[in-house]
Order: sequence, then structure tokens, then C-alpha cells
Amino acid sequence: MHLSDVFKFTQGLGQKGHQIGRKVGDAIELITLGMINREPSLPKHLEIEDGIEGATTAKHKVEFAFYQLSDDKPSKTSEDLFGIIECKKVGVEQTVKQNFKKWKEKSDNKGNFYETDGYSFITSPSKTDFKWSILVKSSKSDASNLTITVEKIIKDSNHEESCYTFEATQGSQVLIAVDVNNEIHVLGSNKILSEISDSIRKCIIIQIKSVHNRKIRSIHVNESLPGPQTPEKAKQASFVSLDVRKKVLGRFDKTEDQSFISILVIGEGSHWESKSRSIVRLCNDYNIIVPDNVLVRLFEKFEKEFGNNYQTMITKTRYSNSETVREIINELITEFDYKVLFEMGSKVFMEFEHYISKEGKSQIRLKEVD
Repeated sequence: MHLSDVFKFTQGLGQKGHQIGRKVGDAIELITLGMINREPSLPKHLEIEDGIEGATTAKHKVEFAFYQLSDDKPSKTSEDLFGIIECKKVGVEQTVKQNFKKWKEKSDNKGNFYETDGYSFITSPSKTDFKWSILVKSSKSDASNLTITVEKIIKDSNHEESCYTFEATQGSQVLIAVDVNNEIHVLGSNKILSEISDSIRKCIIIQIKSVHNRKIRSIHVNESLPGPQTPEKAKQASFVSLDVRKKVLGRFDKTEDQSFISILVIGEGSHWESKSRSIVRLCNDYNIIVPDNVLVRLFEKFEKEFGNNYQTMITKTRYSNSETVREIINELITEFDYKVLFEMGSKVFMEFEHYISKEGKSQIRLKEVD
């Protein structure tokens, strides 16, 4: 697992996790909706944000639902339901670094930060013969600067040391990131994670909380984790699939009968570890990943078109009301040669297909993009 490349892009936006997280979720829905609308006969069967009753009588709000037609409109009755699409994303969770909590509890560290001996921690990349010892310090003689010393401790070898100094201003931050090649990056407040070419395994965020008379009085240290809530999201999506399938088809298990199918579309797929993937594979007919580079490109295109307020345009309502938004989504899909939905099981890019069964009923399936 590694932190998604979407996080590399959005971390530099300076927004709280839940705010940008909602926008990433909206972006996934717009891409899915754009692919639905590529199949001309499918949209007339579509209900958006529909409340669907399961066998338990629980109501489930799913992003997209498909019904047989009644008077040329979706009937919205359970017996006519032939497909559902849920969209879920699991972003990065930022939490206080555990050993920073312990460091702060020590009596010597309860005062001003510049009066302490500094905060230190170890990071040990997996499957390597080395580790990094990192010291974050503000000296008493030059307390306006934050100094970060990174010592690479190599087994049975000499140590390597690098030192970084940053001007400390209240509210600024320093990022310490380890990429998938186990290289370390130390970035000051004028740098962003997206400048790192490779994906990131770990990111430590050091925030300058308080500066007085050019002296650092307090810092805060967060650690970014790759979606620890993923298992719960997987269970939620799986329960919806099972409950609705039981209501529509009278059984929980998947079979060859495709008169009703459940599709899960997820974002930031690198956060979904093997157990969570196994859960959704068992319960959903299809499990789709929207690649990180597709989501990042969507944000870039919207920003170029709409400027600073571009995120307000990334909604399903705007998609319905704005021809420009629809054009951006279509351009994005075309830019990637329609390869924006990656199926987890078959490991190929898929698109939606609407067809009529032998019984004369509408059905939906996924087929490989040519």
C-alpha cells in the first residue's frame, strides 16, 4: 500500500481532509456518469441518488440505479431494478504521530519548543537494511529557523547525514515524505508533494503552530495514513449489494443470472488492501477503480476552465445544468481513450453496455474497452 497520487495533488491545496475528500468523491461520480452517458440508450433508465429498499427493509442511497421503463420512465420499483452503481473513496487520514504525543507528555518538552532538545523519531522502510533517524529542532541562538537533520543509518556501514534549514513562520509546514523507492524527501512550505515524481509510502507533516518574537513556541506533527477506514467502506458497499440482490432476485449469492448486477466504483485504489478487495469481490458483480491520474487530471482541467472556484463546479448538479462541465468530462474520457474505469478482477479497462435479454428486459453489463 502507498498514499494515493490524488493525495499528492490535493495535499498542497491547504484544505481540510473532509472538504477535499468530498470533491474527490464528486469527481469519481462525474467520471462514472460520463461513462454511463456514452451508452445512448442507458440514461433513460437511470435514477440518481435513489433510495433503494433491501430485503431487510433498510433503505440504501446509491449514486446510480437502473430500472425497467414504465410509460417511458424508470419505474422505481424493486422488481424492475436491473443494476446499481455505488461510488466510494477512501482518502488519507491525518492523525497525530503517536511518538510525538509521548514526546509532548515529557516534562522537559512542555515549555517552548525552542527551549527543548528537539523532537526526534525513527522511520524504517520495509525490506531494507537501513533506517532514518530524524531530528526536528530550533536552536536557542537562531530560534527563527527550523532545522531538520536526517541521518541514514545503514547496517554494517557508515552513516550518512543531511541537514535542512527552513525559515519558520506561524502556520507554515515542513513535509517529510518517503517514496515507494524508499527515498526520503524534505520539503519546505514553498514546496508541494506533487513535485515528487514517484508515489509516496509515508508522509509526516510538521506544522509550526506558534511563533513569538521570531522564536518557535510550539509545533504539531501529523502522520498521513492510507485509508484505515477502508474495511468499513468495503463492508458497507458489500452489505448494500447483498441486501438489494436478495430483495430483487431472492438470493444473496452471485450467479450467472445477470438480470440484476451491482457495481462498485472506488477512488484512491492504493488505499484498498487485499482484505478489503476480497470483501467487495465476494459481494459485488463488478469492482471498478478510477485511476489516480484520471482524478488528478480532472481537477487540473476544472481549475484551468473555472479558476479559483473550480471545485464548486465538480458536482452532479453542475453536470446536469452546465454544458461546459459535460464537455470537460467528455474531453477527459476521450483524452484517456475511454480507459478510466479499471476492473479489479479482470484487470482491464471497462465500459458500460446496455442490452436486451432474451426475455425482452433491459440489462447492463461491463465490456472491455477496445
